[in-house]
Amino acid sequence: MNNKETGITYTPKGIALAVTYACPSMCDHCNIRFNEIDTAEEITADTARRLLGEAKAAGLHAFQIVGGEPTLKPETFVEIVREGRRLSMKCHRPPTNCRIARDEAALRSFFSSLSDAGFSAGFRISVDHFHRRIPLEYTAGFIFAAADYFNLKRFAIGCCDIDEDRSRRMLDNLCRLLCAKGFESRVGGNMLETPAGRIKIGFWAPTRPTWKQLPDSEFLLKKVSLSVPDKPRWGRRDDIAPFGCLGPKGVGYLWVEPSGAVRACCGNACQFIDALVIGNIYDETLGEMIDRARGSELMDALAAGGPVEAALRAGTLDALEKTYTHRCDLCHAVLNDSRTAARFNTP
Repeated sequence: MNNKETGITYTPKGIALAVTYACPSMCDHCNIRFNEIDTAEEITADTARRLLGEAKAAGLHAFQIVGGEPTLKPETFVEIVREGRRLSMKCHRPPTNCRIARDEAALRSFFSSLSDAGFSAGFRISVDHFHRRIPLEYTAGFIFAAADYFNLKRFAIGCCDIDEDRSRRMLDNLCRLLCAKGFESRVGGNMLETPAGRIKIGFWAPTRPTWKQLPDSEFLLKKVSLSVPDKPRWGRRDDIAPFGCLGPKGVGYLWVEPSGAVRACCGNACQFIDALVIGNIYDETLGEMIDRARGSELMDALAAGGPVEAALRAGTLDALEKTYTHRCDLCHAVLNDSRTAARFNTP
């Protein structure tokens, strides 16, 4: 089935700006190839402002600030928020490992500038055993200081671990650290109750980075289903089903790397699928890249049914018989297959 039959065409919905791939944590489950990239590369504030303007002109009305650890570039972070607000673009919650909280003065200066810029999206805070280089005290300090500037009900905590009990023990320890600051907090179900709002908690199984040999015991392996779900879900144990991960039903973000490369991907598969690169910000505009990508049958296949649909069209059916930690694992297997490259004429 092709895009003419499905009526679905690649339609991105937003832009994700990876301002830097530098990160003090470098977690085992991260897809960023820290052993190969130049962590000195970054997207400057001027470049980011230009890209937001191009994104808005191309019909993209939302943005994310990602990394690496995006708070390593606080001035750029604030300028992106300010420009996005000027353009009336929605800012989605940026991720952070809270390392910036090791310096309370710098943290509060950052929060103050963000508040002045109109930031209200909140943060996605990581709390899991992969953050071995980030003390939990930093997370507590981040939340405690944030309460003086923002409504914490817009915040979220993500626990990436197959062992939910281990994550809950970490959350209990986080509450003890907050209570020691006089900020009475407790975990209730999937919420962290605080005096400044309830923070939603999500428990996720990690995706195995394709460039690392990590044991199956650290991951939850999922089967592939050919049944189209009535309502796509991203649960811990759901099968990998046909789902338009590049839009219009999926997230459909353009992921802009510090090098300037632009990938038609929400970010989980960044750096390991060259077929998803649609251009570079220093060679052409986002609008030109999007127009060209809309003529790609591969992009339309991913928009219609994700890597499952791409495998069906390419005939790589053996890939659908294996198990994966996430749909991005399946995408890696399908798009890096020579049969897929020949079918869609990709690198």
